[in-house]
Amino acid sequence: MKIKEIIELTQNKKLAEVAKEHLEIGEKRAVAGLKEAGCFNISGKRGWHFEGDESVLEKSIYEFVPPSKRGKKTVANSARKEVAATIEKPTAILNPSSQQSKKTANKQDGKPVSKQTNKQVGKPTIQETNKPSMKKVTYEIEEQLHDELKIKAIREKRTVSEIVNEIIKKGLN
Repeated sequence: MKIKEIIELTQNKKLAEVAKEHLEIGEKRAVAGLKEAGCFNISGKRGWHFEGDESVLEKSIYEFVPPSKRGKKTVANSARKEVAATIEKPTAILNPSSQQSKKTANKQDGKPVSKQTNKQVGKPTIQETNKPSMKKVTYEIEEQLHDELKIKAIREKRTVSEIVNEIIKKGLN
C-alpha cells in the first residue's frame, strides 16, 4: 500500500485500524515505516502528515518498514535457517576445571563463593556414547579443598568433575 493512501486513511481512522484492515504489518512496524519515509503525526491533530518530496508518497510502505525480528519469512531468514540446519550441534560439553570455576566474594556475609560458568572455549566436543550421562550440580565445599582438587586435576591432566565423581563413587560403595 502506498504512503499517500495510508496518510489519507489515517485522517479518519487510527493507524492501528489501518494496519489491521489494510496492511500485512502491525501498528508498530507501520509507525516505524511512516517515520522512515519522513511522515510525522502532530499531537492534537488527527492522522499522519507529510511535507517533502512528493515521489515518496507514491512508494509502498513496505519499502520503509524495518525487517521483522521474528515471524514473516524473508530471504535472509530463510538463508539463516538453511545454514543453521546444516550445522551439527554437540550434545554435551565437558570443560576442564580451569575454565569452569571462578571465585567471587559474597558481599553480604564475606564468605567466598564458587560460581560455575557455562562458557564454551574452543571447538565443541561431542560426548562419547559409552560415558554415563552427566548432570550439572552446584555444591559448596571448603575453599582449600577446592584448591587442592584443582591442583590434583592439573597434575593428573583430568577435570575436577572427574576426580569428584571418582571420590563420590568410592564413598558410596
